[in-house]
Amino acid sequence: EDESAVLTIVLGICCEWFCACSLRWKFANLMLCLGYSTNVIYPNGISNGFPIDIQRKVVDSIPGLEGARILEPAYSIEYDFVQPSQLHNTLQLQGIEGLFLAGQINGTTGYEEAAAQGVLAGANAALSSMGDAKFLQINRQEGYTGVMVDDLQKGITEPYRMFTSRAEYRLSLRGDNADERLSPIAQSIGMLSTQQWTRFTERRV
Repeated sequence: EDESAVLTIVLGICCEWFCACSLRWKFANLMLCLGYSTNVIYPNGISNGFPIDIQRKVVDSIPGLEGARILEPAYSIEYDFVQPSQLHNTLQLQGIEGLFLAGQINGTTGYEEAAAQGVLAGANAALSSMGDAKFLQINRQEGYTGVMVDDLQKGITEPYRMFTSRAEYRLSLRGDNADERLSPIAQSIGMLSTQQWTRFTERRV
């Protein structure tokens, strides 16, 4: 058999919730070539955590992928999480002073969600360790981080993603006014240097 004629595919990761959904609904598959000089593709849309024999059957059932060789089988990630209704809006766990949580442990999925929580929880953990009475808090009107935290505090039944459609103030939560919305908040808790704050105030004049 000519190896160069065999299509090779790399499958991706998924969370258990997505795997369950993939059994109920049909998803479009986008074939992404991984380079000009390779026959390896990534079939975006069939991430799963099924056993390898099932994955082979799934791939063989897709027109054009019959007989394709799986270079890297897909796998799922399972993790425990804290019900985020147990969090303060500073991301401190209720009942345990000084313990701040961020990322998947709060029931979210996605890099951006984890990064935003990391900034919030990290800043507040630092403030807490210094004995500061002020904390970084962002509400729904001030930023998408505030929307996410407020949504999480209401409790979740599936992994949480931050979509713009969740924000009732999305027309005013724009990238071109982020400094106007968030710089005063950052300044109030000492997250901006004197130079950064001066530069911000000069732009406002």
